Amino acid sequence: MKAGILTFHEADNYGAVLQAYALQQTLGKLGADSEFVTSDAVLKAPETASGPAAIFMKKIQAEGAKRSALFEAFRNNSLRCAPRIPKAELKSCNEMFDAFIAGSDQIWNFRIPGADERYFLPFADEGKRFSYAASFGAEEMPAQAKNWCAAQLSKFTEISVREESGRAIVQTLTGRDACVCLDPTLLLEPSEWKTMATQAPDGDYVLLFLLRYDEELARAAKEEAQSRGVELRTVTASFLPQFGFANWSGTGPSEWVGLFAGASCVFTNSFHGTVFSLMFERPLRVAKMSGELASRNGRIEELLARAGLAEALTGKPASLPSGEFAMRISDAKAASIQYLRKIVDHAENV
Repeated sequence: MKAGILTFHEADNYGAVLQAYALQQTLGKLGADSEFVTSDAVLKAPETASGPAAIFMKKIQAEGAKRSALFEAFRNNSLRCAPRIPKAELKSCNEMFDAFIAGSDQIWNFRIPGADERYFLPFADEGKRFSYAASFGAEEMPAQAKNWCAAQLSKFTEISVREESGRAIVQTLTGRDACVCLDPTLLLEPSEWKTMATQAPDGDYVLLFLLRYDEELARAAKEEAQSRGVELRTVTASFLPQFGFANWSGTGPSEWVGLFAGASCVFTNSFHGTVFSLMFERPLRVAKMSGELASRNGRIEELLARAGLAEALTGKPASLPSGEFAMRISDAKAASIQYLRKIVDHAENV
């Protein structure tokens, strides 16, 4: 059986490429071959700054190119991708794959750049449409997209979402019950992640990983590092001048996993930062997002509730007894893998 996966594997985003890696690895363990389906390239915004701003922009772009190179190296070495095909010709992929899997990540969130109709698999033949832990990234779909999305989802053979809120959306749009599955990163064992990770830095350190700058969380992380007498290591999801260029450009996906594996404790406002902290049993403090990104808080709250560690959202870093998190997600992990096994079996028996 060969599956075509459609997700955000081309994004220079730690969670995006690592969930893609984990899904492909898990399918492989189930005996399925898979490739990521890549269509039209993402266009880069032109440079418009001039004067001193242009010099600053060029420095940002140069450092961004270093960071992108690390992501591209990871994709080339660790992900299996089908040759790029124009979006208009995606229907021809039906000759290459026995099934298509949309997900994971926020592929059904029309509010973010990069999401579009291809992630609803409109090109796929009947019986070949599946999703795995797909996320809408919000409590409801935009009104103007509801009818179209309902029509597309009704054509899926099986639907899996990542959050309970997604399950409610599918129920409202189609009357169907979607399967809530774990983010793919949680399907691999911590030992498997440590095997693929770059060795963690020597010495004790506190890790701060931010999707968006949070002054209070950054201050708390700095104070924690000072109280322990250790280094504060910072990684950001985008360019943040507060922390300098090196922290932004020098960390690829494998190095990122290694940093979480070796940290004394973690401060983050990231879903996947929370995931890896829990898997590696790191003491953790999580901050909620605000503004237009507040809709993403639900996935973190749901994960921490499942882990029994809601106190990580307040006060000092919190942790679970050794083995507790693995025990708490064991049933959901088994059910998630069983769902993927169902896709493999269906494709092999059609």
